[in-house]
Amino acid sequence: MFEIIRKLTLIFACCLSVACHESEEERLSKMDSHELAGYLDSLQREEARLYSEISVLPGIRTTQVGAGQGLFQVLQGLGVDNQNIIHIIAAISDSVELVKMRVGEEIQVGFSPDDTTQVVMFRYSPHPALVHTLFTDSTGTFHYQRLEKPTQWRNRIYEGSLVAGSHLDGELRKIGIHPRLVQVVNGVLMCKVSFATHAQPGDHFKVLIQERVYQDSIWIEGRVLFARYEGKKTGSHEAFYYNDGDPKSTFNAHYTEDGEALIFSGLRYPLDRLHISCPYGMRLHPITGRWQMHWGVDYSTPTGTPVYSVAEGTVVVSGFDPYSGNKMAVRHKDNSTSWYLHLSARGARAGSHVVSRQIIARSGNTGRSTGPHLHFGFKQPNGAWMNPLTKRMIATPKLAGERMEKLRQQIAAIRKLL
Repeated sequence: MFEIIRKLTLIFACCLSVACHESEEERLSKMDSHELAGYLDSLQREEARLYSEISVLPGIRTTQVGAGQGLFQVLQGLGVDNQNIIHIIAAISDSVELVKMRVGEEIQVGFSPDDTTQVVMFRYSPHPALVHTLFTDSTGTFHYQRLEKPTQWRNRIYEGSLVAGSHLDGELRKIGIHPRLVQVVNGVLMCKVSFATHAQPGDHFKVLIQERVYQDSIWIEGRVLFARYEGKKTGSHEAFYYNDGDPKSTFNAHYTEDGEALIFSGLRYPLDRLHISCPYGMRLHPITGRWQMHWGVDYSTPTGTPVYSVAEGTVVVSGFDPYSGNKMAVRHKDNSTSWYLHLSARGARAGSHVVSRQIIARSGNTGRSTGPHLHFGFKQPNGAWMNPLTKRMIATPKLAGERMEKLRQQIAAIRKLL
C-alpha cells in the first residue's frame, strides 16, 4: 500500500514540476509541447491505474461526502474512532476550510495492516486537480501535503435579454452559466435592481466570468468579474469584482464603479482575513475529547491580529476566565451580542462605546485553546446562540484610499476584456 502511495506522490510532483529529480527536470525542459502533453497524459493514466489499485487494497476505505455531513460524520461512517478523528481534523484544519466541503467530494482513509484501528493515511479530493493528504510518521504523527495539478483560467462573456414570462435566474442558467455563479450574479444585481417590480421583457444583461478548468473541460471554480443589467425602468447598473490580492481577504467582493459594496449588511467582519478552522455545531472537543456543542466559529489567525467590532455597540464583557481566556462581548443596538474569545489583548473596558470596525482586541491563544485563533460567537436579542456564518457581513460599505485606487485599475483592466 505505502509503495503505491509513494508512487502517486511522485507522479503528482512530476505533474507539478516541483519535486522531480534534476535529471528529470532537464529532460522535461527539452520536450516540445506535444511531447510534454503526451508525457503528462501517461502520468495521469498511471495515476488512475494506481488509484484503482489503492481502492481495492485491504485497509483502504473510500466514500463520498453525503448531504448534511461534515468531516466528522464522514470519518465515523468509515469506521474511524474519535481519537483518530480529532488528530485528523487538528492536522488538516489550518490548511483546509472543512466547512466548505460539498456533497459528492471523495474521502479516503488508510488503516495500518498491523492495527486496523490506527489510521495511517487520509486523502480528501475536493476536485480532480487537488488532493489534500495526511501521512503518519514512525511516531504516529500526521503530516499534511497539498498536491495540486495544473489548471487554466479562461474568461468568457455571457449576455442575453429577458423575454415575456422569463426572469434573470432562468436566462442565466439557460445560456450555460454555472449554478453557483448564477447565485452570485443575482445577488449583486439585486442590490441595485428591483426585479419584482421593474424587470421587463427586452431588458439586457452582460456577464464576464473567469473560469478555472482542468484538462480544458472539467469545471473547477469561477468568479464573476463583471455584471451589467440595463432596462427601461431599471436603468443601467454595473458590478465589478475587486481582488485584494489575498484569496482569504474579506475585501474580496463586488463593488460599483464608485467603490460601493454590493451586499446588504450592517455588519463588518471581525478580521481582515478569514480561515475557518472549526465551524459552528457539534464537534469532538480537541482538548477534552468529548462530543459537545461549539457555540461559535473559530478563525485561525496569528497571535496579535487586529480584531474588529462587527457593529456599533457597548462593551458588556471585558475580562478573563480559564476556558475563554481573554474575552470581550459587545451588545449592539438591536440587543444582539457579539463575542470574541482567546484574545491576547483587550482594547476596551466594559461600558465603553465602540463603533463598527473599531479595533477592540488582538487575537491570541489564551484560555483552553490548542493554537492561535479567534473564537467568534453571536447571541440573538433573546440570548440564544446562533451560527455566525448565517449573518451577512462585509469588510467595508465603501472602498477608499489605496484599495479604491486598486479597484479603478482593476475596472480598467476588466473593461478591456468586454
